[in-house]
Amino acid sequence: MDPGSHVKKWAQLARRFLGEDFWSDVGDSVLDADPKVDVYHARNEVIVLIDLPGMDDMSQVQLRTDGQHLWIKGKIPSRFDRLDVSVSERPKGEFQRSVPLGAWVTRHRASARYRRGVLEVRLPKVPAPKMEQIRVDG
Repeated sequence: MDPGSHVKKWAQLARRFLGEDFWSDVGDSVLDADPKVDVYHARNEVIVLIDLPGMDDMSQVQLRTDGQHLWIKGKIPSRFDRLDVSVSERPKGEFQRSVPLGAWVTRHRASARYRRGVLEVRLPKVPAPKMEQIRVDG
């Protein structure tokens, strides 16, 4: 018996019971949980635009870089948490995301500015670190 046949059988049962729309709706809601991001390359810097609508306190957002990725973590507040919801499409709650930058950058002389619901992060490009060979004794 094919080891994947059990998974296929469960998937068929779930589709029959929950319907096709359920899986596309679940996929859409999972994908929409993280803030939307654009990454642009200028000659000497990488510019990252992050959609963060509704942020009143930017101290709730943390930014880090390892030189090739930008990590963003924070919480988008909701003023209406105690009310019943009939439609909820706007992002809210905690989020964490790693964004590949496509270039080596440094946090030195980096800048970040939040305006009109968009966080703009500018990171200076740096040359890629040189690979150094390690000599093996013996």
